[in-house]
Amino acid sequence: MIAYSVKKNKRSRMTFRLLGLFFVAFTSLLIVPVILGYDKHSVFTLIIAFLLGCYGLALFFHSFGKTQYDIMYEFHEDEIVVKHHRGQTIYRYEDVVDYSIVSPIDPNVYSIINLKFKKEDYVIPFSFKKEFADKIYTHLNERVTSKLLQDELEGK
Repeated sequence: MIAYSVKKNKRSRMTFRLLGLFFVAFTSLLIVPVILGYDKHSVFTLIIAFLLGCYGLALFFHSFGKTQYDIMYEFHEDEIVVKHHRGQTIYRYEDVVDYSIVSPIDPNVYSIINLKFKKEDYVIPFSFKKEFADKIYTHLNERVTSKLLQDELEGK
């Protein structure tokens, strides 16, 4: 089993929430007087304000997602266990839809593993841990490809 923990900052969640609420409040300050007939703005301004309000709502609701809190990833032989603030989610290697590793030109700075399941999408960052990221990616690659080959052999 390989375990890796990703710590998230509480201030980042609060910043996203406050910024989202600010965008919604700004939108309501522009749109509500127009709806009530007290003020006139151009249609372009109202469309931009509406889009800004929608973006604010998206920021606000996204800040409550499970990937915004501390996450513990455990890579077992047959499954991946993701422990988050709402409990834990267990995925089998057959459920992996796509996975990739992102390494910049200077690989000593950071690496990122993108892990996609049918309904969930996880981005696992590794700051100054290139060797550990490669170890997890190799483990993941071995398990996923062996499960795919096993499924192909059973299907034929």
